[in-house]
Amino acid sequence: MIELRVRSKIAKEELDAKVGKILRPSDYNVLLTGPTTVRKPNGDLLCVYLPRAIPQPVADASWPTLSSIKMPTDNRGLASGSASITKWSRQRTMPVFSAMLGAADPAGGAYPMCRLTAWTAEHVQGWRDIQPFFRAMADVFAEAVPDRHRTQVQWCQRTRPDWVIRGTPYTTITVNNTYATGVHTDKGDLDEGFSCLAVLRRGTYTGGCLTFPEYRVAVDLQDGDMLLMDAHEWHGNTELVKGDAEAERVSVVAYYRTAIAKCDTAEAEAAKAVQLYDARVIR
Repeated sequence: MIELRVRSKIAKEELDAKVGKILRPSDYNVLLTGPTTVRKPNGDLLCVYLPRAIPQPVADASWPTLSSIKMPTDNRGLASGSASITKWSRQRTMPVFSAMLGAADPAGGAYPMCRLTAWTAEHVQGWRDIQPFFRAMADVFAEAVPDRHRTQVQWCQRTRPDWVIRGTPYTTITVNNTYATGVHTDKGDLDEGFSCLAVLRRGTYTGGCLTFPEYRVAVDLQDGDMLLMDAHEWHGNTELVKGDAEAERVSVVAYYRTAIAKCDTAEAEAAKAVQLYDARVIR
């Protein structure tokens, strides 16, 4: 394992110009190619890159389900890599294939309760089929960043089991299919934890390198690779260009959503939805 410590950051003005944009190869000067730990100038951990971290049998068994999750959304904000527009009084972006699995915390409006995401509730067998993939990610997390893993486990132990992915320190998964994210920071996940990203890929394409533009560090994740990262730092992808029609890059991001700690049991949260419906009918 190589340990790399970044010596400096780019100027704030230069970084601000990249926010929400798809990056280019000129936005990094270090490309990780082997097992590497990267630290920020102050010594804090930025990321850990682990090639071929997901066992091949687990990756192969999970591919059919994970690659089938292609749910378009226009609610990814800066991560969509496109300009936002106002639609029905809400900010929207160009649709991308990005789906949330597992538990979701209250979002207001029609969703004042904690709940399983739509895909999770509608694909019970598919959800079961990919559990070994999440457990494999958790095993890598425990070995590579034990202090962050331990803290995240402690949060899960204080959380209703209805919302924790069994055998892991995660509540929620984001699955992105074959699109480059604009420069953004993640919100809602546990500050003291760590985001765990695994990539599966088929066919040929160029680009898609996950890049930390502020530190000019990037990694081109290959099939089965993992990156454990501080997702509260600015990050995004370089442009992804397909080499053939069948090319796919599926990224699986596993994390703990902080607000889930306040969720009641699944039964009690479902009752909130019923109360909301009844209140609207009465009005």
